[in-house]
Amino acid sequence: MPHLQAFNLCYQHGNGDVVFNKLSFSLTAKVTALVGRNGCGKSILASILAKQREPNSGTVVCNSTLGFYWQMDDVKQTDDQTIAEAIGLEHIFNAHDAISQGQVTEQNLTLLEGNWDLAERFNAELLRLDVKNKGHNSLSKHLSGGQLSQLKLWALFTCIKPDILILDEPSNHLDAKGKSGLIKQINSFKGQILLISHDRELLEEAHEVWELTSLGLTQYCTCFSQYHSQKQQQVAALENKLNHIVKQQTKLKAAEQLQKQKAQKRANQGAKLRKSGSQPKKLMDTKKDKASAHLSSQNKNTAKREGILTSNKQELSSQLEQTKAQQFYLAQSNKAKHHKVLSLEDVVLSHGTQKPLNFQVFSDDKIHLAGANGTGKSTLLKTLTYDIPVKAGQLHCNQALYYLDQYFTLINNQLTLLENIMAHCKNLDESTVRTLLASMGFRKDAVFKHAAFLSGGEKMKLAMCIVSNIESTAFLLLDEPDNHLDLESKRLLAQSLQGFKGGFILVSHDKYFVESIGCCRQIVLQARCVKFPSLFIE
Repeated sequence: MPHLQAFNLCYQHGNGDVVFNKLSFSLTAKVTALVGRNGCGKSILASILAKQREPNSGTVVCNSTLGFYWQMDDVKQTDDQTIAEAIGLEHIFNAHDAISQGQVTEQNLTLLEGNWDLAERFNAELLRLDVKNKGHNSLSKHLSGGQLSQLKLWALFTCIKPDILILDEPSNHLDAKGKSGLIKQINSFKGQILLISHDRELLEEAHEVWELTSLGLTQYCTCFSQYHSQKQQQVAALENKLNHIVKQQTKLKAAEQLQKQKAQKRANQGAKLRKSGSQPKKLMDTKKDKASAHLSSQNKNTAKREGILTSNKQELSSQLEQTKAQQFYLAQSNKAKHHKVLSLEDVVLSHGTQKPLNFQVFSDDKIHLAGANGTGKSTLLKTLTYDIPVKAGQLHCNQALYYLDQYFTLINNQLTLLENIMAHCKNLDESTVRTLLASMGFRKDAVFKHAAFLSGGEKMKLAMCIVSNIESTAFLLLDEPDNHLDLESKRLLAQSLQGFKGGFILVSHDKYFVESIGCCRQIVLQARCVKFPSLFIE
């Protein structure tokens, strides 16, 4: 019998919007990938399965121990937590401390089974991540997003060791080494894994793929490559059917117009005969009644066929809407004159690399800021906006910078999508903002949806729309903007950044995403040194 099952799960937001309805499934494969476009409810479903959230109806049955890695989309979630609390090991550390103080209970002994050397292994993991002078009681906010992510994954795989793992976008914030380690952990895990991800490298490790849309949950008993191929075929088939219906509608309208012209011609001929008096009036009336009845019957048949075609077109359009990814909008700034935006002279960061930084940035530079977790990439971006003071050296800035962090802090969850954009982009009127939101898939009343109900990917799209529309000559600081985005949205964002007329500094660990943008320079931060600026992509 499967260890994890769900029966008729339904969930809707407090505003009444239905996320999914009557989902039933059993987790049977070793690694199952749950995919779907941004906002379809993957994270909500994961939290329900992990008993972190209650469905509106339906039940979840789990006969095994379950571990849950949830995506971090709010920096404030862990700010006041210790590292032990943030990675879910506080109860084991507490049990160890209690036993050390003589409180030897069965519960504490059970918690420490297999984890008697937890403190030593934890300290070794901190050392591996280049985290110095920190312990399990240190605040987690002093770690980078990547360091905290790696510690959470380490705790789940090596300390908690559940029978079933639900991983919600586990590769977000991970550097190349961290992602490689995660793939090894997934392959060596003895239990079952439900993997929610938009990372192609991770998805290739799945043995089965489930796709969630507003139409329901579709299970593909194939690997990701085969699923992706099937999806492309499905989209092509739907588009062909839709094109066929459009052609049928065009033919039907042409035939209808021809019928009307013929009927009008016959009516004109009848009028002439009636006027000439060459035919008896009774006979003419009979012919007119037959012609009217025939025309009425033809009109009814045409209307019926039009109704069927319209209904089929709407159904196919709905399926195609769910099959294709949402669009991505990035405003194209006005081409500004080439000028110096930033200048760093012997700048030492407050966190991360401690080697002095010396480089200049110009208005049309497209720079990839690279480096392992904890080397200070986010710290550098926050330093450039003066949110974090320099430890030493001189920083000169000659243009407005707009920073988009990993946690969407510029978005107010209490405001609607419309209000969020208008609050930041004072130069845009409501009609223009509605057009922008429609291009991202938010039409009509959807613009009044509160940001709190958005998925991580939808928040990133909203945030990118905001920062690229604040000012026509904006220079962007983009801290892992590809996190949370589905595969098609990543492609569209890369396409937009490639054609972006302004400049930006981009942090990303996705080599495919970075390569597709076409950055002209790369700055690499290292734990004890910095490399800059090198040619990256012509």
